[in-house]
Amino acid sequence: MLRFSIVIPSLNQGRFIGDALRSIAGQNHPAVEVIIRDGGSTDDTATVVQGFGPLVTKFVSERDGGQSDALNKGFAQATGDIFGWMNADDHYLPGAFAEAARIFAANPDITVVYGNWVTIDEAGHPIRSHHALKARTPHFSYENFDAYNQAMFWRREAHERFGRFDEKLHRLMDNDLILALLLNERPARFRRTDAFLGAFRVHEAQKTPDERFDAKQFEEQAYLDKKYGFATADSLRGKCYRLRYRWHQLADSLAAGGLRYTLDKARTGLRKRGGVL
Repeated sequence: MLRFSIVIPSLNQGRFIGDALRSIAGQNHPAVEVIIRDGGSTDDTATVVQGFGPLVTKFVSERDGGQSDALNKGFAQATGDIFGWMNADDHYLPGAFAEAARIFAANPDITVVYGNWVTIDEAGHPIRSHHALKARTPHFSYENFDAYNQAMFWRREAHERFGRFDEKLHRLMDNDLILALLLNERPARFRRTDAFLGAFRVHEAQKTPDERFDAKQFEEQAYLDKKYGFATADSLRGKCYRLRYRWHQLADSLAAGGLRYTLDKARTGLRKRGGVL
């Protein structure tokens, strides 16, 4: 039986963390540990967590160096076979653990399983569905497979090769994780499922803006490009890589969600990047 270790970084998310924990309990998987690293919340987070009793294996509430630091501390405590990262304001969808466990068990060479996800509003109502795309070797900081951490699981040994979350990053640690896994594991060891695995909540208090990238996100993208030795976006090689990536993204989106979905994703992406392709 594969054991799941789910790490939840949190800070003042008492109004949402209950939904996250209920989504884990609702998986009905017999072997799960939940590790919450809380940055010293001043709201009712601790009270909400206590209400879930033995579901939460470890709960530590203390000041930390940010989300990357909390993730590093949480995964250092993890003892499971399969790792997952769930933000306290997001949640898993029914059957996510069963689907991931099925794929891992049937494919011992696969080290990362990922799937589709949905955006939800503050009250938890669905806003938009998102289809994960084919995994490919990246050439840019934002070049991934359109999956988020709440719809992705990976084996312990893959995390050991990934190493640690970069504590210089405060927004794009998820991009860093995906880039490192793609480069370390290679796309052949990724397996996409058509199942919807997780939900990403959009609300006013969230750390990362949903409607448009801000200067901090572009700054961290540039940092990741340099960290991984990627071509600069304005170089000839960078422009060729970007064009090829956008073409694959277009083809994959059409295959997964159809024309209307693809046009909507393209408009959303352009808006977020301020019109930059």
